[in-house]
This record gives sequence, structure tokens and C-alpha cells, in this order.
Amino acid sequence: MAKTETSKIKAARAAAGVSQAELAQRAGISRQALGAIEAGTYQPGVTVAIALAREVGQSVEALFGSGPVYTLESATWMGDKVHRVANPGERVALSRVNGRIIATPLQNPALKLAPATGVIKSASGARVTVESFRSREEIGSTLAIAGCDPGVSILSEWLARRRPPIEVVTLSCSSRSAIQALNAGRVHVAGIHLRDPGSGEYNVRPARSVYHRPAEFVTFACWEIGIAVKSGSPAPIERIDDLARPGIRIVNREIGSGARLAMDDALRNIGLKGSEIAGYDRTLGGHLEVAAAIAAGEAEAGPTIRVASETYGLGFIPIREERYDLVVPRREMESEPVRAMLDALNSSRFARELAELCSYDTRRTGAIVDSPDARR
Repeated sequence: MAKTETSKIKAARAAAGVSQAELAQRAGISRQALGAIEAGTYQPGVTVAIALAREVGQSVEALFGSGPVYTLESATWMGDKVHRVANPGERVALSRVNGRIIATPLQNPALKLAPATGVIKSASGARVTVESFRSREEIGSTLAIAGCDPGVSILSEWLARRRPPIEVVTLSCSSRSAIQALNAGRVHVAGIHLRDPGSGEYNVRPARSVYHRPAEFVTFACWEIGIAVKSGSPAPIERIDDLARPGIRIVNREIGSGARLAMDDALRNIGLKGSEIAGYDRTLGGHLEVAAAIAAGEAEAGPTIRVASETYGLGFIPIREERYDLVVPRREMESEPVRAMLDALNSSRFARELAELCSYDTRRTGAIVDSPDARR
């Protein structure tokens, strides 16, 4: 990562004919601190910013209104599923993962404007220049999670209430894409629910076949996965094999998602092929998206989790219970945002809140199901 930044305070000081030592003394800070501010490595607090602006005869907004600008290498930019071209003006969230600043595109807002950490000012291929609205310290307090669990919003709100200034940014994607994002160093944590077909166990073996670095597997919760179905139909969908009836359309999850794997297993058990179901090849990127499409009348059914189905007032045909784990690289275990997340997962109050709001089984929330130490 290379950072480019034009120091407005340095230019204003030169225009006012004031030396660095003199301005520092007038503002009540050390010369070293002023040097760091001019170099863009330190963001001044409100009191210092006001003092500096007063001494050079400019407004705080004129001197510090624009945040630092970061030029990010191609490896630090990731779209929803794969690398894609970024567009100037696109809003992003910034986090620091393993020492690098990562730009994560924001999800489409649902009837509200989503806050952003920064805005892309220019793009050339996979290299983007981002103007940040946050200090380096604030970026370092942001937790980046990849995965498909809508319940992460409960974690985000919990941390906002109890562990400020920790914030959460999510990269909504399938379990396999989440592991790939973790492998590329683009997030702190990957959330997954992948069943190993050989053993029937969840997450550890599928993840370790892709991610080979030391990591802890921490349970977020257990949930029911199944088929959300449109309610109130004169010919209701009551069983999995009803999906093949004439006039029934479904929406699906993308290849590599746990929900699609669960539905494919269910279809295989009754001898039904995906090609026999209308809409099988139409895919959406998340549990809530599937439920929303059914509620809007775009389909009659689709694979998702119970909480998504209940959120949109849909019926639900359960397939099985699955465990959703968070894969945390050992190198991130002591970072500030990850420690805050782990503290939340080990709070009985958080577990109770998650259970009530999402209908999850949280009896194992916070439990380490696999770690490098256990494998020695």
C-alpha cells in the first residue's frame, strides 16, 4: 500500500510565513506532533485542529475537511464475489487487515443511505484511490467479516453499544467466497457453513482444504436451513418434491454457498435433479435476498435460513440444522476488533439476544471447535 496525501496545514503555514517550531508552540503541541500532522501520519483532535486553524488564519474545514487519501494495490480491492473494476464515486468501507488497508464495497442499502468510510476518487484497472473520512486509528478499529449470516448485524449493533469505537463492515458472500477472501487477506474473519460430505462434519475440513494458515474456528451459532416458500398459495408447497410441479419457480443461492449445498443434498435424497426445477439457475447472493425475492413474487420458493424466511413472513420447509463458524487467523486473534468480537461471542447476554432476535441455537456460541493448538 502506498499513501498519497497533500498536507494543507503545511501549505497554510508556509503561506502565513510561520515556522514549524513557532506554529507548534502557538498551538500548544510539540514540533514532532506538528510534523506528524503535516506528514499525514497523525490526525489531530478537535482542540488542536481549531488552534492550528486559528494561527494560520483558515477554517478547520479548509484545513482538515478532506480525509487522507490512500492508493490501494490491486490485491486490496475486492468486489462482491470476484475482482471487478471499481468506479469513481463508489462508496467503500476501510479496515486494516494484517497491516494493509482494505477497501470493501458497501452492499446496496435497503431503503436507507448507508454510511461510508470513504469514496473512490479514481480507478485504474484494479488500483483505486480512496479518500477516507476516518483517521488511521478509526480504520484500525473496524472489523471486516466475510460471510452470509444476516445475524452479523446483531453483532455490529452490540459492538456499537458496548465496545465503541469498534465498527463492523461485512462482505456478503457465500461460504467458499468468504474463505477465499480470508485467504487473500481481505478480511479479519470468514463466516462459513459447509458440510463435509464424507464425514458429515461442518466447516473445519472444507475450510482447511483452502486456508492452510494457523486459524481458530469459533462457533457463531447453529441455525435451521431449508426452503422458504410463498405463503397463501391455493396450492401450497409442502414438500421438497413439490418444487418440480408445473408453475413453480425458485430462486437459488450461488455455487459454493452452504444453502445451495443443503438443497442439492435434499434433492439428491429424493432423486430430483436441479434441471427439473424452473429457476434453479437463477442465483442470488444472500439469505435475505432469496427471501425478499419470494416475498416480492419473483419466485415461489428458494433455499435460505429460517430467520430470513420469518423476516419476510414466508413459510419454511426445514432441511437440517447447521453450525455457522467464524474462521479467525491466529495472527488476528490479538487485534483490537477481533478481541472485541470474541468478547461479545463469550457474553451470555449477547448469546441470549442473538437467540431471541434470530431464532438461533446459541448454546455453543463462542466455543472454539478447532485450533492449531488442538491439532498438535
